[in-house]
Amino acid sequence: MRAAATVLVLAAACTVATPGVSTASGHARQPTLTIRMGDFFYKPSSATVHVGQKVRFVNVGKIAHTVADTDRKGNVRSKLIQPRALEHGQSQTVTFARPGVVHYLCTFHPTLMRGTITVVR
Repeated sequence: MRAAATVLVLAAACTVATPGVSTASGHARQPTLTIRMGDFFYKPSSATVHVGQKVRFVNVGKIAHTVADTDRKGNVRSKLIQPRALEHGQSQTVTFARPGVVHYLCTFHPTLMRGTITVVR
């Protein structure tokens, strides 16, 4: 009976998912980061992710918002994040392939909604 209990405990331990599981390339797989956008905010407005990690922007506000990458001055580039109107409850997921700082804003409310994502290896 004791041996059966030990086997059950070991089996349960092997099936528990752990964050940062290694992938075939040897890099830890990071969980998706969620950035909430609402009526005139991004939360968090500043975040750090790893190369290849997914970032999910979800609109929790009452009106439509967008996300577009910009240069430091706020000029929309749309090279990394293609802006599209997101209504309440809709989301957009982006994966960054290179390290660096990504500035972004809402094209509907560019002076009120801005943020940065630092992408590290």
